[in-house]
Amino acid sequence: MKVKKYIGYTTHEAIEKMKMELGADAIILSTRTIRQKGLLGFFKKPLIEITAAYDNRTQNLPNKNEVENLIKIKNDIKTLKNMIYDISSNIKGPELTIDPNLMEYWTRLVENGVHDSIATSIFNRLSQQINLNSKDSISIRNIVKNILVEYIGKPDPLVLKDREQKIVFFVGPTGVGKTTTLAKIAAQMVMKKDWDIGLITSDTYRIAAVEQLKVYSEILNIPLEVIYNEEDMYRALVQLKEKHVIFVDTTGKSHKDLDEKDEIFRIINSIKNKEVYLVLSSTTDYATLKSIVEKYKFMHNYKIIFTKIDEAEKLGNILNIRYLTNKPIAYITTGQNVPDDIEVMDTDKIVEFLLGEI
Repeated sequence: MKVKKYIGYTTHEAIEKMKMELGADAIILSTRTIRQKGLLGFFKKPLIEITAAYDNRTQNLPNKNEVENLIKIKNDIKTLKNMIYDISSNIKGPELTIDPNLMEYWTRLVENGVHDSIATSIFNRLSQQINLNSKDSISIRNIVKNILVEYIGKPDPLVLKDREQKIVFFVGPTGVGKTTTLAKIAAQMVMKKDWDIGLITSDTYRIAAVEQLKVYSEILNIPLEVIYNEEDMYRALVQLKEKHVIFVDTTGKSHKDLDEKDEIFRIINSIKNKEVYLVLSSTTDYATLKSIVEKYKFMHNYKIIFTKIDEAEKLGNILNIRYLTNKPIAYITTGQNVPDDIEVMDTDKIVEFLLGEI
């Protein structure tokens, strides 16, 4: 008994490759979605990998143990399928009924990391509003893309006005890349030479964070103030009073320990002309991200930055978090290089990726 793997752009293509080599008697043991290799492969359509078992007819016939094992595998797969069917059959309620016209797109979203309940909610609302039975496949595809574009929304990057100082805070869990993200945006603005910039850090719990920002401030030739409390913040603002924009790096901490009474949030609330960015990692799982944004719900006005896009297996959490928070997404980061690996979110590109078109 032999086992081989076949890869195709679709399940049908992989099965056809299997049949051509092994014949119709080959048995499919498993099917899974895999990413193409390399950084560019991240933005390409996933591949389908099929694992198949077959008799090696050039060898001796399979022994009794091999046959019994294969029968057991087939029975286990059949049992698993029946369990899935029973569970799905017992799920009641119109909220979990997907319009057949949308099932293909629902599956693509879920495969690319969109939570099934969110994909279901979006498509149920769509099918309630539009009679899809009267639409052809191309029209339905365009409707789905347009709906997803609306749900993700337009990007909302930093915009500055002449003669108006703005103070920009970066908040979020530890390890998501707040300091590096701040440096990327600051460096791009310095290169444009349109604005005078100042830096403040309150992340004094991590010596490495302060030193990292000091290095960036020296390279970019912009001043840095280190603060330890609320009074220090106001003194730093006086020192940087001539700057057009002031970027503030805050201490990262676990969302489980987050308290809206923390001094940094008192500082944020005391500042008038400000923007706040909640920095999240694309590699964090959905359940944790959901818990994080729940903990930050006391912040009413903020934007979102997703980091480590290059390290993420899927991008569904961009739609998930946008759906849960209704907060605009400003930037995504795609690596560690300063200032290059950051860009304003491209909504159309994200939608195409979620639908498996790139």
